[in-house]
Amino acid sequence: MHFLKLFFNALVVIGLILLVGRLVTFALRFTGIEFTTFFVDYSVPSLGILLVGALGSWFIDKRQK
Repeated sequence: MHFLKLFFNALVVIGLILLVGRLVTFALRFTGIEFTTFFVDYSVPSLGILLVGALGSWFIDKRQK
């Protein structure tokens, strides 16, 4: 169970990093500054990573109580 908790927490952290990257990319493109399209190209998988991590962490925490 401890491994799953670490795994889902890692997914949350990775998802948040990708979310911040998408927000920075959006802000820079909005101002007209060219920036990498990596975060925009992988926006759906990064949302999936964040969602799976958040739901998994929630289920693990709920189950431990």
